[in-house]
Amino acid sequence: MDGRREASYDEPFAWWGPTWEAPVARSVLDLISEGVLALPAAGLLWALLARRASMLVAAGPSGAGKTTLLTALLDFLPAGTRRVYVRGCYEPFRFLADPAVEPRRAALLVNEISPHLPSYLWGPGVRRLLAAKRDGYVLAATVHATSVEDLVGSLAGYPLRIPLAEIAAFDLVVVLHAWEEQGAVRREVVDVASLTPVPGRGGIRVDRLLRRDAGPGGWALDVPPDAPVLERFGITADQVGCEAAERAAALAELAVNWPGLEEPGEGASAVHALRDRWLPGEASG
Repeated sequence: MDGRREASYDEPFAWWGPTWEAPVARSVLDLISEGVLALPAAGLLWALLARRASMLVAAGPSGAGKTTLLTALLDFLPAGTRRVYVRGCYEPFRFLADPAVEPRRAALLVNEISPHLPSYLWGPGVRRLLAAKRDGYVLAATVHATSVEDLVGSLAGYPLRIPLAEIAAFDLVVVLHAWEEQGAVRREVVDVASLTPVPGRGGIRVDRLLRRDAGPGGWALDVPPDAPVLERFGITADQVGCEAAERAAALAELAVNWPGLEEPGEGASAVHALRDRWLPGEASG
């Protein structure tokens, strides 16, 4: 042995990219208050992530806030979910054979799928990650893409050439846009879509789950009744609509008086307390 201690999978690995220190943590409550995440989108994502849906957060430019958004959304995963940080191109995937890691109680977290840095996941490791979904793991990652179509094209094209059916291991794609307005950077989630492989055809089905709306917040649920993601998680369009609305209302009640982060982890703790009030399919009481 060379005396070096192998880093724990529970320890973040270059999670915030090539920065010297982690930024101030942002919670779902902060992102709702800042207009980054509309309440209908937050309620929908909560309803599906509580059922262990896998997700990919996509945005075009670096610094758009992909990791900030992904980190906040992880608080919607079931209580007790173990966070396993995948270590980029260095990852040997030993956890797949580690009996101490329970796939159905763990989420594999990838800071970014890209070739930009060795600490990001790329090459054969991407397909090994996607294959782990079959063992029961939740997958959560970020990627550079401006739309769902751009994302699918980048993973299916050269050099990765990942089959479309494998890309659909990510149940959900959350698209974040960032732009400069009056000297400040604005951010907004502009799309939430589900991915499903097309059996026997080698294709992929994309279902948009949100639509622009004239009401408060500018977004509304628009879940197709036949979207395969519903059957996958044992829920109907009406049920997911009711659950999303209930959870959005609970978040709105908490966010309206939210003062912003005062202590590290305070926002996440508030969301956890709200999350733990009920299980998927149950009323909050």
